[in-house]
Amino acid sequence: MNFFDKVKAKSATYTKAMITRYFRVLNRFYPAYFNLSERKKHIHPFGYSFPAELFVDAIPSKDKVWAEVIPGFRETYRFESEQAYFEMYQSARFAFTWKKGGWDCLRHLEIIANGCLPIFRDIDSCPEGILENLPKKLLKQVNRDLIPWKDTQEQKERYQELASQILEYSRNHASTEAMGKRVLEIAKLPTQAKILLLTCDPRPNYSREFTFIGLNRVLKESGGVCISYPELKFSYEDFMEEEASKLYGRGFGYTRRLQRNHPEELIDWCDEEIKSSILEKKWDFILFGKIGVDEPSLGSLPDLPFWKEVNQNYSQNKIGFLYGGDHIQDLKDAGSAHTRHLIHHSRFGICYVRELKL
Repeated sequence: MNFFDKVKAKSATYTKAMITRYFRVLNRFYPAYFNLSERKKHIHPFGYSFPAELFVDAIPSKDKVWAEVIPGFRETYRFESEQAYFEMYQSARFAFTWKKGGWDCLRHLEIIANGCLPIFRDIDSCPEGILENLPKKLLKQVNRDLIPWKDTQEQKERYQELASQILEYSRNHASTEAMGKRVLEIAKLPTQAKILLLTCDPRPNYSREFTFIGLNRVLKESGGVCISYPELKFSYEDFMEEEASKLYGRGFGYTRRLQRNHPEELIDWCDEEIKSSILEKKWDFILFGKIGVDEPSLGSLPDLPFWKEVNQNYSQNKIGFLYGGDHIQDLKDAGSAHTRHLIHHSRFGICYVRELKL
């Protein structure tokens, strides 16, 4: 980077900071500008999920106290297969976890789904609105009642009680199927609906991938469907296992989960066909799968794929935006760049937000 590039970069950073400061002052003295009471009607907490079949039926027997994987220690991530990775958690009583990029982290669900209890550092600091699909009160109770582990009969009984409650709650509220139903519930859509998921930026995103799995399954059970475009090919069983293992996180949990058995899934869609389907209002709901100020150009209005056609043919309650990024969207800090982005998009559709601080 030469001198002029450095000056340009610093100037851009300074300009963004000044804009944020201006809007924060505006929000303080004239909060009606953001009209948050109205905008909140279109902004909803929405967390990660995990396929229902990956939740164990009951708490497995344990032969060790602590799981091998320790977040941040790369040498502990030695597992080549999904089964071996999950069995590691199943054999342990406890596993460490904590806030990663965001509070919501797939590791929490991997631990819980395999009948292991997460020791969640700083869970007491997790803001309201985030991790709302997990039993936060019970997770806090684990830290209080079971740590330090003394292997007493009383602790063993309490362990079984808490582990069973956390597993069952998470199965009912944090499975992909549960979150798929949550999308429909918020948008007031029937289970026979046809949904088009426009994937936006092609790089992996757990919020989008697991939400797609949930929607696809729930809708197809009742004659509806959810397709993705460009297609999330790795979601389907016909995707090669060898290729799946090369994806982010070795593809554990989110690859090869769906059957390609609906007529809409057998079509090799192209841009023109998708555009025509939008103009013809073929879909009951259109969900943009990767939205946020930190995303590339395809993550913001008006540069979303097919936005012109969608905006002209679908009303606000028939459009959805999936915010799956790590940065907290703090509704009490309406002047911040991330929250301004969210508020702006909520004028055009329903916002499902992973890291939403209420």
